[in-house]
Amino acid sequence: MIPVDDAVIETERDIQDFSVNIERTLSRLVTRNSSYVTILILDCCQPYWLQPPTTSRSTARGKSLDEIQPLPGSFIQFACVANQTVDDSGERDRNCLFTKHLLDNIGRKNVDVADIFLDISKNVYHESNRSQKPLSMNGLDRYGRVFLNEVIEPDIKDFLSKQLLPHDEKVYYDRCKEYCQLTKQPLISVGDEIFDDTTEVTSLLLVLGIEEDPNLFDLKDFLAQFCRKINIPVVDLQVQQIQIGSCIVITEIWNKFKSSDKKVRVKMICKSLTQKLLQKLGLMKIFFIFMGTIESLKRQFSRTEIRLNPEYDRIYAPGHTFWEGANNDRKDRGNQPYYCPVGWKRFSLYVTDNFYGKFKGWCICYHGTKFAYGLSILLSGLKPATRIAHGAGVYATPSVKYACHPRYAEVRLIEEQHRSKIFKSGSYMQYVLECRVHPDNIEKIGKETLNARSTAIDPNISNESIEWVINHQNKNIVDFNDPKSSIVCTGILMRVTDNHPGLLFESQWWFPSHLCEKQECCALGIDLSKLKRQRNDGNTCNIILE
Repeated sequence: MIPVDDAVIETERDIQDFSVNIERTLSRLVTRNSSYVTILILDCCQPYWLQPPTTSRSTARGKSLDEIQPLPGSFIQFACVANQTVDDSGERDRNCLFTKHLLDNIGRKNVDVADIFLDISKNVYHESNRSQKPLSMNGLDRYGRVFLNEVIEPDIKDFLSKQLLPHDEKVYYDRCKEYCQLTKQPLISVGDEIFDDTTEVTSLLLVLGIEEDPNLFDLKDFLAQFCRKINIPVVDLQVQQIQIGSCIVITEIWNKFKSSDKKVRVKMICKSLTQKLLQKLGLMKIFFIFMGTIESLKRQFSRTEIRLNPEYDRIYAPGHTFWEGANNDRKDRGNQPYYCPVGWKRFSLYVTDNFYGKFKGWCICYHGTKFAYGLSILLSGLKPATRIAHGAGVYATPSVKYACHPRYAEVRLIEEQHRSKIFKSGSYMQYVLECRVHPDNIEKIGKETLNARSTAIDPNISNESIEWVINHQNKNIVDFNDPKSSIVCTGILMRVTDNHPGLLFESQWWFPSHLCEKQECCALGIDLSKLKRQRNDGNTCNIILE
C-alpha cells in the first residue's frame, strides 16, 4: 500500500522503501490482538504510476490493488475487486461511492459485519451501474457473529432466579453489606488465578451485589452507569443470572478473549479502583464486586466459616488477662517471645478444633490494617506488602505497639450512630490482626522502617528486630483459610479510646518518627496539626475496655 500523492517515490526500489506491506501488517495485528477480530477496509483502490510517468525508466506498470488472502480472525473489505478502480465520478461529494455507503451502514445495530458489507456491496454495484463491485474476504468463519455496533438491552425478567440464596451465600453477602455500611464502598474480591501466570482462565465472572429490590431494579440503566465508571463496553458483559434475596448480578465478562487478555483487563480495573471511584460505586448501592472463576467464587462463600470463638476472647489489661515480660505459660509459641498486648480486646476466631495441636511451635505476631481492609482481609485473604523495604512478602511484627502506628492500623473516628450500640462511650478505634506464623516462614527479622531511630518503640522489643517478613509462597494473596498458608489470622484486636490514641503514653513515639498528613500513608483520622495542638495542650486519652 502506497500513498497516492507521494512525490518521493520515483523508482521501483522506492516502492519497497516507502510502501506498507499490507499482509505483514495484517499478520502483526491478528497475532498481537488474538482476543479481537481485525477488520481491514481499503476504500481507495486507485492505480498508481511512478512519478513522473513520462520520464521514468521503470518497466513497472500502474494497476489497482492485487488480491490478498485473509488470515483467520481477519476480515478484508476492498472497495472494488482486483484490477478495478473505485468510482470517483461524483466529485462534488466529499466521499467516494463506496465510503458513502460505508458511512450509511456502519452504525447499524446488531447486524453481522459480513451482512453489512454484503449490503454495501449491493448498493455500490447498483449505483455504479455495475462498474464497481466491492470484494469481501471473510476469515471470521470460526468466530461466530461479529457486530460493528452491538447493542444489548437486557430485561431483568429474563435473568431473575426463582431460587433464594443458599444460606452460606446469604451469610457472606450480609457480611459484605456490613462492610459497605461501615466503609461506604463495596468489598472488592479477585480470584487468585488472576495473578497466577501458570493457570488458564476459560470463563471469567464479574459478580455484583447491589442493595436493591430485584423487582424494582433497572438493569439496563445500572449496567450502563457501572460500565461507564470502570471504562468497559456494556457488550463485554453477558448477564447470566440475577439472584434474589439480595440483588446479585452474575455476568460472564470478555468471553471471547484469551486467558492472558482477561487477566490483564482485570488487573487494569483493579488499578483504576481509586478511593474516589470506590465511593462512587458505593453510591450506586454496590456492596460487593468479584472478578474470577466460579471456583474462586465458591471459595469466597466458604469464608463464612471464619467465625468468632468467644471462649477465647480476652481483654488484655490489669484486672483482666495480664502478665509482665515474656509469657511463660509453657505453651509452645515458637522461638519468639510473646508479650501482653495491653489495652487491646481480642475477638478470637475459630480456626480449628485442635488449635494447640495445629499451631504448636507457631509464633504470635501482629498485622496492622486500615479500617476498610479489616473485614476485607478476613473475607478475601491477606495481601502481601506494597512497601518492600525488607523485600517482598507479608509484613508482620511481634509488637502490637508498632503494628498500631497509623501507617499500618488506621485510626477511625466512630460515627455517632455506632457509638452506643457497638463501642459504648468510645470515640476512636483501631484494628490489628493477631496472627500465627511458623518460624520457618519468617524469612527476615529487620529493623523498624518508620525513622524512629533512637526513640524506643516497645520496651520489650529492640527497634532493630521489630519487623518480620513472612514468606508468602509466591502468592499474590495469602488466604487465611488455606491449610498450607504461611500465616494464619487467629483473632482481631480492637482498641477503643475516648480521645485520639495518639495522646496515649504508649503512642508518644509516633511524633519523633514518621507521621504525615497523607491519608494514604498515615491514616490518623484527624488533622495532624490539630492532634499536635491537643498534645501540646496536655490533653489525655483513656482506653475503653468494656
